[in-house]
Amino acid sequence: MDTEQDDNQGAEKNGLSVRAVSRALAVLRSFYLEGPTLTLTEVATAAKLDKGTARRILLTLVQDGFVAFDAQSQKYSLGLEILKLAGAVPERRDLRQIASTILSRLAKSTGSTVFLSVYHDGSAVCLDQFHSDRSVEVRWWIVGGQLPMNCGAAPRVLLAYLPEAEVERVLSRGTTRLTPHTTTDPRQLAKELEEVRERGWSVAIDDVIEGLAAIAMPLFDPDGRLIAAVSLTGLTPHIVRNGQPNFLDEMRGAVREISSNLYSLSAPPLHRAARAQSVLGG
Repeated sequence: MDTEQDDNQGAEKNGLSVRAVSRALAVLRSFYLEGPTLTLTEVATAAKLDKGTARRILLTLVQDGFVAFDAQSQKYSLGLEILKLAGAVPERRDLRQIASTILSRLAKSTGSTVFLSVYHDGSAVCLDQFHSDRSVEVRWWIVGGQLPMNCGAAPRVLLAYLPEAEVERVLSRGTTRLTPHTTTDPRQLAKELEEVRERGWSVAIDDVIEGLAAIAMPLFDPDGRLIAAVSLTGLTPHIVRNGQPNFLDEMRGAVREISSNLYSLSAPPLHRAARAQSVLGG
C-alpha cells in the first residue's frame, strides 16, 4: 500500500512539474505572440495566467537569464539565454552558420536590413537578421519573432511554396491587417502567390510598416523543397525604384551562394522559380 501511495504521489509531482513547464513555456511564447517587450499584465494575459503565477515564473526566468527585466520601464523581454537555445537547434544550425557571412555581406553592400526566415506552424519565424551601418534599425521582427503569412515579402514567399493543403490550412485561420496596404482578401492573396511562383521573388510595400518595403526570395533543398526565405528591407525609395524592386541581382547571388555552400555535394534543382530568375538575367 505504501508503495502504491508513493507511486501516486510521484505521479502527482510529475504532473505538477509538467504543468509548471507548460506555464513557463506559455510565458516565453507571449513575447513572440504579443511583442518583444511586455508588462506583467500583458504577459499574464497572453499566457492565460493570473498575475501572481506569471510573476513567479518571470522571476525564475530572469534569474536564469531567459528573461530580462527593465526596472525603469517595468517591462520584461527575452534574455540572451534564448539566443543560445535558438542557435543550438540542430536542423537549423548549419543554415544559420553558412548564411551568416553571406547575408551580413548582402546587408552591407545594399545598405539594408536582411532577414533569414522559416515557416513554422502557420507563421513566418525570423531565424536571423543582419544590419549595415546605413540600414534602418528594424525592431518589429526580432530573432524568434513571428509575422502573419499574408504580411510582408518573406512570409508571402514562404506561403507561396508551401504544399497546397498547408496553404489552405493557413488561410483558413484568417488574415491579419497590419497597415491599410496589407492584402487580406484570400482571392487577391492567391493571385499574388501565383505571381511569386512565376517570377521567383516577392515584393511588399508599406504592408507591415508604412514607409518600409521588402523583397524576398526562396531557398530550396536539392529536392526542391522550401527550407527558408531570404529578404531585404529598408525605406521604400531605397528598396523600390521606378516601380521595380532594387537589389534583385544581389539577392539572387546571395541565395545561390548559400545553396551551393549548404548543398555542396548536390546541385539544387532547376525549379520553376530558378527558371523565372534565369529569364530575369540571373
